[in-house]
Order: sequence, then C-alpha cells, then structure tokens
Amino acid sequence: MREAARILRNTTLLEAERFETSLDAMGYQVRLIGNAFLLNHTVTSENKDRFLDEELKQDWLDGVIVFDERGDFVAQRALFPLENALSASTITQASFRDRAVFKQLRLREENDSLFYWQSQGTDPNIHGFAMYHAVRDAKGKFLGGVVGYFDSRSMVEIFRKLNDKGFYLGSGGAMVVLDRDNCIQLTRVGAGITVGPLHFNPYIKEVMKYSSDSAQTHQYISPIDGTSRIGVFLNLSHYKWVIAVGLAKHEILFGWYMQAFCTAIALIAFIITQWSLLNYVHANSLQRAQLVKDALRDSLTGLANRRYFDEQVRNICRVVSRRRQSLCMLNIDLDYFKKINDNFGHSGGDEVLRRVGQILPGLVRGNDIVARLGGEEFVVVMPFTQPDYAKEVAERIRVSFANQVVDFQGRQISFTASFGLAQMTPDELNSCDDFQAALDRADQALYRAKREGRNRVCVASNNQQLILYPT
Repeated sequence: MREAARILRNTTLLEAERFETSLDAMGYQVRLIGNAFLLNHTVTSENKDRFLDEELKQDWLDGVIVFDERGDFVAQRALFPLENALSASTITQASFRDRAVFKQLRLREENDSLFYWQSQGTDPNIHGFAMYHAVRDAKGKFLGGVVGYFDSRSMVEIFRKLNDKGFYLGSGGAMVVLDRDNCIQLTRVGAGITVGPLHFNPYIKEVMKYSSDSAQTHQYISPIDGTSRIGVFLNLSHYKWVIAVGLAKHEILFGWYMQAFCTAIALIAFIITQWSLLNYVHANSLQRAQLVKDALRDSLTGLANRRYFDEQVRNICRVVSRRRQSLCMLNIDLDYFKKINDNFGHSGGDEVLRRVGQILPGLVRGNDIVARLGGEEFVVVMPFTQPDYAKEVAERIRVSFANQVVDFQGRQISFTASFGLAQMTPDELNSCDDFQAALDRADQALYRAKREGRNRVCVASNNQQLILYPT
C-alpha cells in the first residue's frame, strides 16, 4: 500500500504539471494569434486560413475565433464543425456582440481569462476549456479578442498516450479533472467512462474536501462508479479545477491475496510472484520519481529552468522566422551577489532571487519568455521586438531592480543588476538551434556592463555601438 501510494503521488504530480504546461502553451498561442491579427496586422485576409491551420496543428488548441472590438468575427477555424459547438444565432451573425459572456469579458480589466465551456450547438457532448485573450493597443484601447477552444476529448487522448507509455492505473483505476464550481467531470480516463453530455453531480462535492496543494493520498468511495479507491486530489489553475488520480483498492491488494493462495500451493511460486511485484513497483517508482525531478520550473524562483527555456526558444524562433520578425535576448546578472551572500547568508541571497522571480514577469509582456539560467543569471527572450523597444524594456527592469528593498530578518537588502542585449540574426532564426550565438553576444555585452561600472544596460557591439547609462 505504501509503494502504491508513492507511485500514485508521483503520477499525479506529473499529470498536473503536464496539464498546467498545456494550458500555459495554449494561452501563449492564443496571445500570439490575437497580436498577429489585431495588433501587428501580420496576417492578411489572403493568408489567414493557412495561418490558423498551422496554429491548429499544435496539441493544445482545437479551435480559435478572432473577433473585433464589436464582437464580430474576423477569422475562425476549428478541428470540429463550429455549428456543433456554437448556437445557431452566433453562427448566423458571425458575432459574439449579443452574448452576455462577451460583454462581461470586454468590461473586465484583466486581459486573459480561462473557463469551462459546454456546447450550445447541435452536439451537446462537446465540452472542454476556453481561453479568452483581449487585445489592446499601447493606450489600453480594446481592439478585439481571441477565444481558443480545447476539447476535453483531446485531453483524454493525451492521458491515454501516457497510459500506453507505462502509466497504467489498472482496470479499476481512474484519472479525472473536476470543475470545482459546476461539480462536473471535465475529463475522465479509466474505469467508469461516461458517454453523453455532462451534468451537475452533487456527490462530487463529497470528494472535493480532499483537494489540496500537496499530493496527499486519501481513501474514498467514488461518487461516480461506487468503487473503493485510494487517490490524490490536487488543485489546478488557481483552484479552478482539481485533478484526481485513483487506484482501486481491490487491485492493490490482489497481489497479497495471490500470495496466500500461492503459499499453500508452493513456496517457490510465492517467491517468484513477490519478486516480480516488488521489481515492477520499484522500477515504476524510479521512473516517475525521475520524471517529477525533471520538472520544467526552477524551484526557487518559479521561473522556467534552462531545459524548458531551450525548448521554448526553439519553438518561438520558428514562429518569428516564419513571420519575418525580430527577436531580442536580454541577459541579466545581479551585481555583487557574492557580497549579498557573505553579508546576509545564502538565505538572504535566496530571498533576493525569489524577489526577482516575483517581479520580473510583470515587467515584460505576457508572451515573452523569462527563465533562470543558473545562480544569479536570468534571461528574457522578446519575440516580435525591435532593439529600440527591447532597450526600453531593459532600462525599465534595471530601474525597478534598483528601487527594490528586500526585508530579511529585520534587515533590508538592496540590489542592482547588469544587462546585456543582443538581437538574433535572420540566419540564426532560420536554423532555430543557433540561439546560443545570440545568447553569447548578450553575455559579452553583459560583461562589458560589469567592467564599465555595473547597474547599466549594454547592447551587443555587432548590433549597435550604444550603452544606456542610468539617468
């Protein structure tokens, strides 16, 4: 039972990380599409269908609708017939302008929203997640928005692929995503799969009491199929949803029942069965522990780690190259960080790094990539960005860092940073794997900033002979 609980916790953490990563990728893609249509106008009426077809080849987007400030459709594309999911009036008018949800979203101050959706069209079985992104100009004027759809059946297929690769929960095991507000199953893989439209289930509230931010195991009886299980209930997406993974208790104990039977027949059969069971459990435990260890986020700052950074930069280079746009890299290194560790200890240095992880994403755009490369070194990748604007962003970050004060054990820690900025060349963007050359140029500019006094922004010499000194 202890070994099964350990496997269950590791599996749940892995599935939750994959789920959240898919939602992050979906949000990034929706923002990219909205900016291309409504802000940068890089997509024209002639190539819009081809553009959206390419975007829908990704695993985390099944449909997309772009609309203007009045709610009228600018472009739409989906892997399923839209009339199956949208109401007849919406399809006929090709507009969201009369929809209450559009009016609510437009009036909200935030630009992004994630919510559950269920078909209002001819097929009531279609349901899933919807990602809304509002596009605004530099003055905050509402230009329109994008709605991206992710069908729950696509999430089922993702979970099933993992099942086929060795994450088998047994015939009585189940993996579900639950909507906390509506008390319904969004996605279910395993025993007791239901067919047809989903409805409110009051019994789901009974198991919601087990949901938490820590992967603790609980014993419960499923309100869906009545099976006695041990399971983990982990909060997702700021407590909007809960992922639950359960193993049937009778299957966990099956090996021990067989032990008693085999002992009565022959001692050798018992030894072989026990060895096979322990070897299987141990191998799967090591596999899942390794996958959890290879998580894509830096544990201290919450930013992307180097592995995730490399993967995302290659993807965004392809997009930027295809659009024939500019991409800039900003290398950041905290000044005199060793002195901070010497004066305040490594705990004080960790507090400074956490503060950087908290404020840095808010100083850049939502589709920029922010990562910690190691130690006190950070990097910001700015796609679709010209060097002049990238320098303004770098200066804004520099000023913000210089104004920060970190309270630590009754003492205050101030810090500054040096910055190196470089622009990728068209040849580097085309190859996708040559981003390291631009990163090296940014690093050289950073070292120049260190030599010339720190707390300043330097631009790579082959881009511009320019140094931005603090005012």
